[in-house]
Amino acid sequence: MYDDVFENVTDNSNIVFLDMKKEDFMSKYDSVGKDSAQDLVNNYFKVKSKDGIPEVTDVAVDSNGGRVRIVVHVNYDRDEKLYAYTVPDSLNIDRGR
Repeated sequence: MYDDVFENVTDNSNIVFLDMKKEDFMSKYDSVGKDSAQDLVNNYFKVKSKDGIPEVTDVAVDSNGGRVRIVVHVNYDRDEKLYAYTVPDSLNIDRGR
């Protein structure tokens, strides 16, 4: 799903635009809104190992083109960091005890 997201970053700006097909968005979420968009963006940043803390500022649906556009402000000034997405390994889950 995240491979089908088109990312547009403006030079010298902390604004990122994410565009995707509405049907792809709706396959994972019940409705298009800020909460579901924020969840998608958080997961997208983890899967893609992106720096910064994303905050969704706007979500719009283009009904003619069937696309969802998410406007994200990325905060690079915080000390917090999103860690890369890792797949749990059931074989190693009990190691280290």
